[in-house]
Amino acid sequence: MHSRILLLSLVITAPFHLLGKQQPTFGFTSEVTALKLVESTAALSQARLHFASTSVEKYALFAGGGNAAGLLQYSDVDIFDAHTAVWSTASLSQARSRLAGTSVGDYALFAGGSINNFIDGSRDSNDVDIFDAVTGLWSIATLSEARPDLAATSAGGYALFAGGSGRSSTVDIFDSLTRKWSTAELSQGRASPAATTVGDLAIFAGGSGSGNGFSSVVDIFDSRTGVWSTSTLSEGRVELQATSVGNYALIAGGRADNTGISDVVDIFDESTGLWSTANLSEKRTDLAATTVGNYAIFGGGGFGGGLTGSNVVDIFDANTGLWSTATLVKGRYLLSATSVGKYALFGGGFGDGMESAAIDIFALIPEPSTLLLSLTVFAALLHRRATR
Repeated sequence: MHSRILLLSLVITAPFHLLGKQQPTFGFTSEVTALKLVESTAALSQARLHFASTSVEKYALFAGGGNAAGLLQYSDVDIFDAHTAVWSTASLSQARSRLAGTSVGDYALFAGGSINNFIDGSRDSNDVDIFDAVTGLWSIATLSEARPDLAATSAGGYALFAGGSGRSSTVDIFDSLTRKWSTAELSQGRASPAATTVGDLAIFAGGSGSGNGFSSVVDIFDSRTGVWSTSTLSEGRVELQATSVGNYALIAGGRADNTGISDVVDIFDESTGLWSTANLSEKRTDLAATTVGNYAIFGGGGFGGGLTGSNVVDIFDANTGLWSTATLVKGRYLLSATSVGKYALFGGGFGDGMESAAIDIFALIPEPSTLLLSLTVFAALLHRRATR
């Protein structure tokens, strides 16, 4: 797979003094601070939506999915090696869409989903495909309950798969040390909650629940104690996404009951236990989220009555608490995102009336202090040469 790389420049203004004399300012500008967008011709092996992604060791994996009509499901697994930047492929044990993925220890797990083919007909899946990053081998397990539209995250040594279609309250828990499974229950059954982990806490927020269907419930699992607790979002919503960075869990976007498509970001500070809110630069639903370095990234999504694919990327810097924006190469929603090494990858989705195989890759750049040191050395050499 070939790729063409176009790099964005860095935002730094670097006035400094050397050897007691004023040195010139070196200025660099960009829309994105400390990230660069890799505009790549790399693509998924199959254009698709409703798929899952996760990362383990040096690998980013994009698995399963289907077409917009829901009539086709895929078993394709696209695997990106962050060390070599080379792509390869594998296959799930069963083609399916609307599955969930997460990683724990050396394992990447893809669980549940919806199957629709001429042989098996239409049914929910309880399959779990497990990739061992050390051996490169795949194995299979089963959930306690077959279901699509579940959410997944990992905390401590546990991988958790929660909720699902039919407003399931089931949580299947995989212990990576013993490779044994157990179950728990959400406080409210719901489909498609957003999931993320901050510190030792696994968080399942919002989703399609009982009542008006727009849940504001947050279920929190403490992997140290095994105890569950609850909290509440600022507004109930579905089709939202979550990621974590530093001490913060961020739960963004989606569709709310009273306000329609939402720009709300609920932010939980794990160090204090307090909640606050912020806003995305654009209201959107069915977006994707991931984290690289100290940046939480929310990309794409749909906006408008008939859902138009957005190319907006909102970036939260946990070090400064500031937000910035960038853009995807192509606007789309129902995409999936994951991060590995210095890379954040946004793949697939639906835009311009068709399924997409596009992959947008953001990469961390050297920290400003590192670059300033290089500039300092360079300026010192210039000064020494000028004074000889």
